[in-house]
Amino acid sequence: MEELEELWEQMKLTEEEMETIELNEEDAEVVIKKGELCLVGKVCVDRVISKSVIMSIMSKIWCLSKPTVFQVVGKNCFVVVFNNHADKLKVEGGRPWLFDNNLFILKAFEGDLHPGKILFDCESMSVQLHNLPLARMNRDTGERIGRSIGRVLEVDVDEKESGWGQFLRVKVEIDLKKPLARGRTIFVSSSR
Repeated sequence: MEELEELWEQMKLTEEEMETIELNEEDAEVVIKKGELCLVGKVCVDRVISKSVIMSIMSKIWCLSKPTVFQVVGKNCFVVVFNNHADKLKVEGGRPWLFDNNLFILKAFEGDLHPGKILFDCESMSVQLHNLPLARMNRDTGERIGRSIGRVLEVDVDEKESGWGQFLRVKVEIDLKKPLARGRTIFVSSSR
């Protein structure tokens, strides 16, 4: 027990080490402004991915107007710096992205969050709803079925709220901690 107490005493910070350093908002404004052109991404794989490899491959896949810069901020975690908003929006809109058949999750840049605290536990994906009656291929049906999968971001319908075609497409934010559903059983009530 005495050894434990001795170790605990050694772990305490000295008076000098306990001195508080205050960081003001103004110091971070420039970086936060730069962050408007950034995304934070993580490749979901155990092996380490080098910055040069992911930068080279993703730049070819994204085909952007100007090159992006990748900065390593953790294991397989990168800040992606874009040169303009159009390129950033193109990459955000094309999600989900794969790197070597592994999910490359992208999140908005949040300047006050430590990269290790960013949760890469959800991603937006398009889901196809097949075998729906034509009268049920609409925004309401897409939202109701989509909510059973995740948070609905968008239902692909025309200005008259219909989505006729081979399937109805719904963009949802999926919780990556849960297994993917293989399907849903839908009961269509008829008033006829």
